[in-house]
Amino acid sequence: MLKSTLQHINLQITHDAKERPDTVKQKNAFPPNFIHSLDSTHMMLTSLQCYSAGLTFVSVHDCFWTHALTVDTMNKICREQFVTLHSQPILQELSNFLLLKYCSTVQTQAKNKKYQEYRRLMLLLAKVPQTGQ
Repeated sequence: MLKSTLQHINLQITHDAKERPDTVKQKNAFPPNFIHSLDSTHMMLTSLQCYSAGLTFVSVHDCFWTHALTVDTMNKICREQFVTLHSQPILQELSNFLLLKYCSTVQTQAKNKKYQEYRRLMLLLAKVPQTGQ
């Protein structure tokens, strides 16, 4: 039971605390969450530039609003920030981070099953798609 001045909440945990995480769900959740983080970064960059330009700016998810007189300026800022963000080597930096975090220990036994898994992970994390135009 959680008690506060406004309400009392009964909380019941219905899952087994010893249950292993569902790795398939975790793997499947990463791509949409990563894209969502890029979208929110773009929104934040746009809002900061609008603020610097003295524009009124409001957003909800991927909808951006401003006063009718400043729509053209906001659109320009929005596009510029999108290009700025996506001109960065985002996937390469993510690859470098993940390799450093999860593949920095040296595995020595090439015939060991753990080594084979480690090698597959290293190759997968190092595989970054080519950037487009």
